[in-house]
Amino acid sequence: MRYHHRLSPFGRALVWTWIIFLCGERAIAQNHNLLYTASRLDSLHAQLSAVLNNKILRNARTGILARSLKSGQVLFEHHADSLLSTASCMKLVTTAAALDRWGKNKFFRTVFYTDDSITDGVLKGHLYMKGFGDPYFVTEVMLKTVYHFRSMGITEIKGDLIADDSYLQDSPNAFRNDRAYSALGSALSFNFNTFTICARPGKVGDTAHVFIEPPYPRFKIINRTLTTDSGKGITIDHNNVSVKYDKDLMTVYVGGTIASDELEFNIYKRVQDPLTYVTTVFRNALELAGITLKGKIRTGTVPRKATMIHETYSYDLAYIVAGINKWSNNQAAGQLLMILGAEAFGPPGTDEKGLRAIKPFLKKAGIAESEIIMTDGSGLDIGNKMTPRAQVRLLEYMYQRFDCSAEYVASLSIAGVDGSERKRFRKNGGPVGQARLKIGYLWGVSGLSGYIATSGGDIIAFASLMNDFEKDYYETVKQLEDKIVITLSQL
Repeated sequence: MRYHHRLSPFGRALVWTWIIFLCGERAIAQNHNLLYTASRLDSLHAQLSAVLNNKILRNARTGILARSLKSGQVLFEHHADSLLSTASCMKLVTTAAALDRWGKNKFFRTVFYTDDSITDGVLKGHLYMKGFGDPYFVTEVMLKTVYHFRSMGITEIKGDLIADDSYLQDSPNAFRNDRAYSALGSALSFNFNTFTICARPGKVGDTAHVFIEPPYPRFKIINRTLTTDSGKGITIDHNNVSVKYDKDLMTVYVGGTIASDELEFNIYKRVQDPLTYVTTVFRNALELAGITLKGKIRTGTVPRKATMIHETYSYDLAYIVAGINKWSNNQAAGQLLMILGAEAFGPPGTDEKGLRAIKPFLKKAGIAESEIIMTDGSGLDIGNKMTPRAQVRLLEYMYQRFDCSAEYVASLSIAGVDGSERKRFRKNGGPVGQARLKIGYLWGVSGLSGYIATSGGDIIAFASLMNDFEKDYYETVKQLEDKIVITLSQL
């Protein structure tokens, strides 16, 4: 025989009060177990202060903050409210604002139009190619587009190929050289507006085999490389590979050596004229697919009466953000900033509009205007500054965002595993696989921010910014940063 007891409203309230009390006591107990004692924090302070007292940093300006994400304690701080140059650590702000604004599934388009009809495989009018800033309009996306046209039965385009890049308008970069990190932004971008110089060894004593990817008729290669005996490695680098720009003509000078037993070596450079580049490569792709372009290549805008015949879709934003943060892709970060500006204030999207568009996000994340000076989306300009405290606050805010925290954390380079930090800690016993990092580097500027999983089961959000050290000591500064991360990981 079963008895069913029903509690009065007062009794139910008493039971729930007791349950809540017990849960609260348990939470307090668990939180108490995570608290770091004063003696342990004193020991940490002594260790990290010793790192910062290194003579290399004697005339440098440094700022650090480390906070436990489980207990909320500040574990260490040193000039945490100083405005310091961030270099590429500013990408943490741009990518966070993009995820906040659009969510992880956002995609970007490149749209194709015509002002005439398609009859018996012939597109009678012009083909318009309008970009909306897709940061990842890369080789496979372009080829898929061409295959789509071929599947439509198109074998000939009577008119011109017209590029419309009116949606974005990039500002001059802080650095104007031939390196890929200074690539221009544009509404129509291809392969991040860069190209690849590929070198393979020949016979010992002969020049190496050097070629450009993708094929482009406006490249001229001057090959001065030498194939050496096996075991002698590669000396091809940015010091002996350069590009001279003359309008859309690019002369590539390649020097150095490559050993006969080496695999293919790649080095990346920027293009001078993104629109000519993307349209010329696109025309070549059309021809490879058996589609003849009868007209010429030029720039223009899509007429109102034009008809859309195809649109491409980028990878989703989570993938793009990972590419930006893991590999510190300046061009793609700049694209996101300009697109934010275009959506908020209308095209053309610019850096200035993008910076205005990000302000509401900064306020939401608890970052005051006095804690950040943002001049571009990538951190390439040395004028980008932020306090370590504001960087950690950003990391905390994104870590708590259930809708995109996983994507944001996963976008950072895994120490010793992938991205720009794939070689970090391999030789010094550091937390390989246990830290998610974003590195920043300019002459005299080094930044390192991210998340560290500790030996004791904590997660630490930290930011370290070092400015004005002697430029020749960058590798030494990097070793000091490693000591900081290793020390925190051992908590």
